[in-house]
Amino acid sequence: MSIITKRGDDGQTDLMFGKRSPKSAPRLEAYGTVDELNSLLGVVRASGVLPETVEKIDGVQERLVRLMGELATLEEDLPKYDEKGYARIHEEEVAWLEELSHAMEKECDIRFRGWARPGKEATLGSAQLDLARAVCRRAERRVAVLRDMDALSNVQSALFLNRLSDLLWILARYEALQAQQPD
Repeated sequence: MSIITKRGDDGQTDLMFGKRSPKSAPRLEAYGTVDELNSLLGVVRASGVLPETVEKIDGVQERLVRLMGELATLEEDLPKYDEKGYARIHEEEVAWLEELSHAMEKECDIRFRGWARPGKEATLGSAQLDLARAVCRRAERRVAVLRDMDALSNVQSALFLNRLSDLLWILARYEALQAQQPD
């Protein structure tokens, strides 16, 4: 099948399980922003960040794919989604982010000491992680719109994005700290 289907030429796009939606719909904004975040994390991975940062980002990206699938599914179709065995975001994913964040804070003495100025640390990886954090916050706001509309029942999706933005902030500080270490 060609990637060019022309099915979106009328301003509509496919959701999971054959449903269609306007491209301007809040649901599309939500999973489109998560897709943007996932793509930006790919840029971060390729920018020369530390291997331990790449490892964490890989785990995040795997979970973002789950989140995109879940967001691309209408609430009424979630039983079908589950029957097909597609993974969703659960408390365990939120806890995983919290554990990573707390461990890095403790291990590296990373604490909030005021607002970061992205790029000030002069590392490309740190600046890109700050940009990813900002995109993550936007994704969280888009997911909040779905929740406000009662179009998303899984509160873990919003919690995951909230915790992820915290981890991205920590990773940005971590990359900057490591760049300051003498060789």
